Amino acid sequence: MIALLTCCFALSTSQQDGHLFTKVDLQVPPNSSAKLYIQSTADPLDPPQLSPKRFGSNQIPWEFPWLVAGYSHPITAKTYDDLRFYVFAQEQKGNRATGVAQMLLRLWHFNYDRLKLVHNPIFQSGRIDVYLCFGGQAGGEQLLGEVIPPNGAKPFKVNTIYIYDLPSFTDPVEMAREVAHEYGHATWPHFGGFTQPEEWAEGYLSEKVFLQWLRNAMARNELTSDDALGATKAGLDKWIAANVDPLIVAGAQVLPTSERLADPSATGMNAFLGLALYINAIYPDSVFARSLKMSGSYLAKDYPAGVVLAAEEPDEVTLKIPTQLIGKAIWIPLGSGKLRGASIIKKDPSGWVQIQVGASPIVVANTH
Repeated sequence: MIALLTCCFALSTSQQDGHLFTKVDLQVPPNSSAKLYIQSTADPLDPPQLSPKRFGSNQIPWEFPWLVAGYSHPITAKTYDDLRFYVFAQEQKGNRATGVAQMLLRLWHFNYDRLKLVHNPIFQSGRIDVYLCFGGQAGGEQLLGEVIPPNGAKPFKVNTIYIYDLPSFTDPVEMAREVAHEYGHATWPHFGGFTQPEEWAEGYLSEKVFLQWLRNAMARNELTSDDALGATKAGLDKWIAANVDPLIVAGAQVLPTSERLADPSATGMNAFLGLALYINAIYPDSVFARSLKMSGSYLAKDYPAGVVLAAEEPDEVTLKIPTQLIGKAIWIPLGSGKLRGASIIKKDPSGWVQIQVGASPIVVANTH
């Protein structure tokens, strides 16, 4: 869920001074593009952090006495403006704050390394604040807003995530999904126009992409379940088989029209998700990332045209066809490109063509 808030509280930097922090470096592959590390307070904050959002009929903030900070330093960066996350918690039980910070750093690395996405610097120099709440209705919420300090200092913008009713998250996969969903709202390009299941689709899209990437990294022994709040490869395999793979198969076999994606219901949302997940599956990360940025609007109905533009950019791409699509007729964004390795069944004026998938590699070449 994505929303907007305005509040009147700021965390004073001096409140963090004097606290004992424990630093933990996360392991990364030798060719990693960044260093990742976590710092956590050994004692509770005094006074505790107050949530920017206000709750209840009395509109009071909630108190969060525990803090874990997440840092990432890109190898190529010349400065050390590393702080990416503050994760505040109302209790230490289960050490959830550390787990959330660790997973978020892995997702930050995916964004930075694979999609070339960074945190928007207008929000506290690129910091995202996460509030892990004992109460509230189970689920999550991402809020943008402006904090007005009580001492008359200059207001500043915040990008915040709230995870509610932590005791209800007994399934590690569901907890990981919720965190990935809200982080997608906080960092991915927006795609909207829907009324069900919610207005914006990037949360559902990012959760499905992120959980696939976490699962694949586990399969390569690059990450462990500790990087996904305890979700195991087996658990992620099961979730992906139920929630991602069917959307990819459906998205591949139907011409993506603006009319289909303009449907504001869950049917339209699923059409958008299936198309985007399919593009993520068959194209390199660079093309998928560009497709998210080239639609020209926040409306999901404009995404198919953006995909065609993104697909026309590389000189040559060999499509990575999922095994479940072998032998099927699928639609690809050919645009002005030239096709090798498959026969064209139908052409659409939008730049999409239907092809028959066989045993040969399918290559798209573009002339620039």
